[in-house]
Amino acid sequence: MFSKLFCIALAIQILINFGAQLRYFKSQPARIYGKPIKLLRKFQLPPLSQNQFIFSGIILVTSLFFAAFGIYRRFALIAAFIFYFPYFNSIISLAYVQRKTNLLPLVLLILAISPSINQPLNGYAAAWEIVLIKIAVTQIYFSSGIQKLKHAGLSWGNGQSLQAYLLENYLWSDRKAGYLLAQKIRLCAALSCLILFFELSFGIIIFLPQFTFVYIAMALFFHIGTYLTMRINYLKYLGPVYMVFFVDIAFWIKDNL
Repeated sequence: MFSKLFCIALAIQILINFGAQLRYFKSQPARIYGKPIKLLRKFQLPPLSQNQFIFSGIILVTSLFFAAFGIYRRFALIAAFIFYFPYFNSIISLAYVQRKTNLLPLVLLILAISPSINQPLNGYAAAWEIVLIKIAVTQIYFSSGIQKLKHAGLSWGNGQSLQAYLLENYLWSDRKAGYLLAQKIRLCAALSCLILFFELSFGIIIFLPQFTFVYIAMALFFHIGTYLTMRINYLKYLGPVYMVFFVDIAFWIKDNL
C-alpha cells in the first residue's frame, strides 16, 4: 500500500511542477549558482540538455506510475531511482528542491530491494522496509536538532536564533507573518524549545508507535508554520514519504473498527 501511495503522490507532484521546473532549467541556473554539489561529494553528474532534462522527467514519472500499478514494479522502481539523480540534480538550486528531495532516492531504493514489493495488499510484507523508511524520516529531524545544538547549544532555545531566521527570510520572502512573529521574543523562545524537543525526540515513534499520531501532527504544524512564516516548503516532496505513517494509521483504523 505504501509503495502505491508514495509512487502516485510523487509522480503527481512532479507533473504539477514540471512546467515551472522546465522554465527554471531553461534559465541556466548553473550560471548563477555554479555547478550542483557532487553526488556523495565525489561524482559530478554531467549537465543535461533541455531534451535530456525532459526525457529524464518523462522516464521518472512513467516509472513511478508503472511501479504504482504493478507493471514491472521492481524494474520501474530501479529506473525511478536512477533517473531521480539527473532530473533533480539539474534543478537542485530551486528553494523547494535543495535538501528537500534527499529522502526520495533512499525510499525508492528500499522499495526496489524489498522482498515483498510484488505482494498483494493482503499478502505477507516484511517489516524492515517500513522501519527503515521511518528511520530515514527520523534522521532528518534528529540531525536538524543536533545541528541547532552544535550551532548555539542550549541557548538556541532563547528564541534569538529563530528570531534571526524569521527576519532573514522576511528580507527575501516578504512573509509578514514571519516578521510579526519575530517581534515576539518570548513566543520565539517557547517555539524554539518546542522545536528542539520535537526534532530530538521524533525517533521515539520507532520504539513507541502509539505516539505516532502526536508527532505526525506536530510535524505537519511545524512544516505548515515554516511555510507560512518563512516560505520554506518541505511537504512538497517530503509529503509522499509521510504516506508511510498514514498507511499505519489506515491499518490501525481498519483493525480497531
